[in-house]
Amino acid sequence: MATSFADALSPLAKTMSRVARNIEILRVSAQLDGDDFAASANIARAAVLKWASKRAGAPLPKDAWDQNDFDLIAGGRNSAAIRISNDAMDLWALRAEDPDKTVAGRIWSTEVVIGGEKGKRPHLSLRLIVSTNEPGFRIEPHVPGTLLQIIEAPGLIRGARPVFAVPKIIQSENDAEDLCDHLEDPDRSLPAFVIVVSDDCGASPIDDVALAKATAGLARVVRIPEAFTWVLTNRFGRYRSVFNNGVRVYMAGFSASDDPYRHRLFLGEALRVAGAANACEAWLRTVAADTSIATTRLGKEVLEFASVRTASRRLKAQDQSIRSAPDAELLETAQLLVDSLEKQIDEKSREIDGYVELSEAAEARALVAEQENRALLFKVKQLKDALAKVGETSSVEPPLPVVWGDFLDWFDNTYPDRVLMTPAARRMIKSPEYENVGLVARVVTWLATVQYEIRVSGGASLRDMSVEGGIINSPCGGDTYRADWKGRSYDVDWHVKTGGNSRDPKRCLRIYYFWEPELQQTVIDHLPAHRHTSAT
Repeated sequence: MATSFADALSPLAKTMSRVARNIEILRVSAQLDGDDFAASANIARAAVLKWASKRAGAPLPKDAWDQNDFDLIAGGRNSAAIRISNDAMDLWALRAEDPDKTVAGRIWSTEVVIGGEKGKRPHLSLRLIVSTNEPGFRIEPHVPGTLLQIIEAPGLIRGARPVFAVPKIIQSENDAEDLCDHLEDPDRSLPAFVIVVSDDCGASPIDDVALAKATAGLARVVRIPEAFTWVLTNRFGRYRSVFNNGVRVYMAGFSASDDPYRHRLFLGEALRVAGAANACEAWLRTVAADTSIATTRLGKEVLEFASVRTASRRLKAQDQSIRSAPDAELLETAQLLVDSLEKQIDEKSREIDGYVELSEAAEARALVAEQENRALLFKVKQLKDALAKVGETSSVEPPLPVVWGDFLDWFDNTYPDRVLMTPAARRMIKSPEYENVGLVARVVTWLATVQYEIRVSGGASLRDMSVEGGIINSPCGGDTYRADWKGRSYDVDWHVKTGGNSRDPKRCLRIYYFWEPELQQTVIDHLPAHRHTSAT
């Protein structure tokens, strides 16, 4: 018996063709290179038109080559452009459709917008969208060819650095230091893919040339010889570096105190396994494309063709109203504006359908990943328990850090399955005033051992429990606060603290944390100083 409308209608749904939806694949936002802004914009528009003409279903009209408005309706190969030019701005937008060469019903749409405020460096934004009714749509993203042509001439700039379609090659220690500076630059918005090549033959563990071409404008691909990887290790520590023919992704916001597991590392040995290099390249391309959508805003860094078209028609209507144009002309413009808005609504509806499906798929993948994480943590616990029973656990503990510069590496390597830190906590220990690094490490050890066992096995109360002389663990009480962790909100309701009322940041220790019951992990959100509240 059917339990819902969805169950009842599912046999019918299987016989009906799926409605096509729009899926956004990637976005590019950059500025055109060149000192002559008008000439750069003209070269870029010409390059886009030349590229679009090879995909159009018919020759482009003269208005197209004059870089003015045009509409070419050619059944699945439609092309259109809009230009807004006045005393304040010069904006040109093109949308070109191109049916997939191998998959029937799949149509690619590329939107390019060039221009901006007159007298200033022109902007370029690009969107790649696919219209499809495929139930399990999946590709390895690649930027459109027109972007590669614009990178050649007039060139593109992103964040004051040129955009390349080939790997950037590190050739000296100074180059490596510059790379480190760039990786830590808070204004860096593109992910960086750093690939280590062997000193003897210069062989790359993956096809970084193809990767750089596919992700041009989405990510920066850097090739570094093994001989210079020590520069990264010196700056960031061993757990945030890359070496031995490995590949590492440095996401925007990276710092020497960042969680190393946020910046994925592919080990060179693992990449030599059959199929691993291709899988790595595919993952990197997907991450670059997904990040480009997540980190750019429509209407800000990236403009939609439909929005430019609607704005153009509104400006035209306003101009005609001011000139008191004939009713017939006003009516025609109004109808064009209505058509434009209706088309924009239709396109948005199809995009929303695509986003909903992608969101549902992402939620499903996140659930599977979380379940796998729980299973792995359970297996780790089982293995440790088994080793403990047969007396094969290592009695040699890693030495406790004595300076803050060594703390994060020790932390990430010692209890990665039991105690974690939020990004905020990691930033706080970059250069704290608190001096006793060893004590903080001992508290972490207590959290990972004594506190962990009590939480998991039950037994003694943790309230006001002594960690060591003068250091106690207690509930936060009225100082409890909310913190976000991996998409969820938690009460940070426990802290380890020094006794007494001292507020001297060099001697006053506070470590605020919460217990994640499902994963059985302790998460530290604030350390090592007292947290400022309304009361303090």
